[in-house]
Amino acid sequence: MTNQETKNKLIITIEQLKELAKADNGLDCYILLNGGLKSYKHIRYYPDDNSFWVLNFIDSSEQELTESQILDSAYTNIGEAMEKGCLIMD
Repeated sequence: MTNQETKNKLIITIEQLKELAKADNGLDCYILLNGGLKSYKHIRYYPDDNSFWVLNFIDSSEQELTESQILDSAYTNIGEAMEKGCLIMD
């Protein structure tokens, strides 16, 4: 994948994440980690109660998170990944 292709798939705002993850099938994405490793996730957004459901493929764990929690590094690294430009649509 070229740098331009990756750039076009970046998720950098909570609004963008909500829009992409509210589809019936949710959003498949990954966080680009140090050393080029990837942490794959499936995210669904539920606008009725402004919540997110996250499946972490690395360990099959599931999380139900509020908007503030998905941005809080105490719960997940998704918010930090958006800030750093490392959350990428798969």
